[in-house]
Amino acid sequence: MRFFIDDLPVIFPYDYVYPEQYQYMCGLKRSLDSKGHAMLEMPSGTGKTISLLSLIIAYQQFYPGRRKLVYCSRTVPEIDKALAELKRLMEYRQRQGCADENFIGLGLTSRKNL
Repeated sequence: MRFFIDDLPVIFPYDYVYPEQYQYMCGLKRSLDSKGHAMLEMPSGTGKTISLLSLIIAYQQFYPGRRKLVYCSRTVPEIDKALAELKRLMEYRQRQGCADENFIGLGLTSRKNL
């Protein structure tokens, strides 16, 4: 699915965007535009990770000078889930004809998990 938030083209890998997801992405974009901080909340299971990643990747590709994202999580399974969502999103973007160049996703954990 392809839609716009202001002038930003967003690629979302599902057939439907829930209103809460759209509002979350709009709030995130406002924060990125103002180069500020954001406190965004959504209940568990509402698609926060894919909403965040879809908006951030679209933003990074549209504004090449703003390319760094550090995504932190408390547990290894949560990071694994985020990386799996990122992989799915990037594959979907490729099928949609997006030329995502120079993009790297990297997951780091503590030494005890190596």
